[in-house]
Amino acid sequence: MSWSDYIVMAAQHSKGSARHWFRYLRKYIDKCGTVFSKKDIEDLFNNESLTPFQRVSIKAAFEDGSPTRQHILSLNSKVDRNKILLLRESYERINSGK
Repeated sequence: MSWSDYIVMAAQHSKGSARHWFRYLRKYIDKCGTVFSKKDIEDLFNNESLTPFQRVSIKAAFEDGSPTRQHILSLNSKVDRNKILLLRESYERINSGK
């Protein structure tokens, strides 16, 4: 099974779940230079079995500096629990009107 065949299979398994789709992409995003060529990405972009969202996101995922790529790279990074709690507290303050 080629890399692009695997991604097509992953796309079929993750239809309807962007989170699941991004997790599949995360497995290969670090290896972009060695696993996927520009032609592979274009072939995936033009593949009819991928949804429009998957096609656009796969193209953005392999562009350096794109917000989609940054999001995918951050999926498996450690999260500082204190930062999440501070964000939640500030959100609650804003919504309570204080």
